[in-house]
Amino acid sequence: MDISRNKQIIAIFVGVLVTFWASSIKGSYQVYFLDLASMCGLGRGVFSLTSALFGLSIGILSPVVGWICDRIGPALTILSGAVVAVFVYLLMAVSFNFWLFLVLFGVLAAYALTAMTFVPLALLVDRIFDSQNKGMAYAAITNGTAIGFMVLSPFWVWLNTFVIWQDISLIIFGVFAVVILPACIWLCRVFPRREFISETGAESHEDDLKWHQHLRKPLFLLLALSFGGCGASMAYVDVHLVPMLQERFTGGEGEATIVASSLSVLGAAELIGAFLVGYLLRFSAPALMLSLLYAVRGASMLIVLSADNLLLCMIFAVLFGLTYMGTVIVTSLMCLKAYGEKVKGKIFGCLFTVHQVFVFGTVWLGGLSYDATQSYSFITLAVTGLCFVSVATGLVFYFSDAFKDKPQSQVATPS
Repeated sequence: MDISRNKQIIAIFVGVLVTFWASSIKGSYQVYFLDLASMCGLGRGVFSLTSALFGLSIGILSPVVGWICDRIGPALTILSGAVVAVFVYLLMAVSFNFWLFLVLFGVLAAYALTAMTFVPLALLVDRIFDSQNKGMAYAAITNGTAIGFMVLSPFWVWLNTFVIWQDISLIIFGVFAVVILPACIWLCRVFPRREFISETGAESHEDDLKWHQHLRKPLFLLLALSFGGCGASMAYVDVHLVPMLQERFTGGEGEATIVASSLSVLGAAELIGAFLVGYLLRFSAPALMLSLLYAVRGASMLIVLSADNLLLCMIFAVLFGLTYMGTVIVTSLMCLKAYGEKVKGKIFGCLFTVHQVFVFGTVWLGGLSYDATQSYSFITLAVTGLCFVSVATGLVFYFSDAFKDKPQSQVATPS
């Protein structure tokens, strides 16, 4: 597909804008979690069902979103996510009870987030950028999420001191309706469905019948195992890192400083690391890059296992942050390269389902292991081991026929 530079810039701009504000779906929930539980008259344990359903729904809906992308193209898929988000937050603003919130947030908001982020954006980048620039373009688009985390999280914390949830929902609804929805419509006009979908009749039907067979082959299984290390380590940072550090430094003079500084440095390193990986993919074999990223991440996990001062926590934050989005970027591009045009969306979605399974397992088993041992050492070592398993799978890919192309050919050429 011959795409002008202006259209590529529009795609990057809209992608960053969408992922930036889509991060408010999770960010606002995290900050208002206790308020929401109180509004429902429920304890944290029962209300956490909403979060569990949200994560499970993302895992289930990822291949569905991939299938939709294969059918109608990524631009329209992103638009569908924005439309659902507008509907969800409008209802949240005018009515609230636990069961309604469970459906709206746990299912519909999960679809909205899935349809506006990694799967459709990866397919969009795959089609409109040449091989040399795909890594950098995907890094730029997905960094909207990281920027949203750094910018919007303090905003929600500030609003939480004087703004109720219904008003927060109204703010989120307003931005989705006034800014994000028109931007998605613009993206659809620039990249209409016909530019992504080729009607090939019987060939398309045959692909639809056989795409699931790829899920049983070693290529997908190894990709999934490798990506499991990504999901497990991300879940560890999202859920277990902060309480572990708080417990380790309880009573110390700089407890709050160490925790806050670690998260801030990790977020900054995440931004830098995504662009660095996108740039290095121009010159490096993606499979080898994947192994290196997981090796660095595994080393960072060993450091945090015994980090008992600010310096070691900062080293962990820098090393882990530099790899945070890199493993997603490289795995995504490798997956999109490995599979044909008619099935890559569905298979890519299934890959994210596996990612979410490892997320769920890490969160749950980490909690159970802490209850049993009063320590996070077991889950830290388990996640470290998974990272080094992912190193090995990256090396298998590097020496296999499937990924022996030159660095400039790390993703599939559009058919």
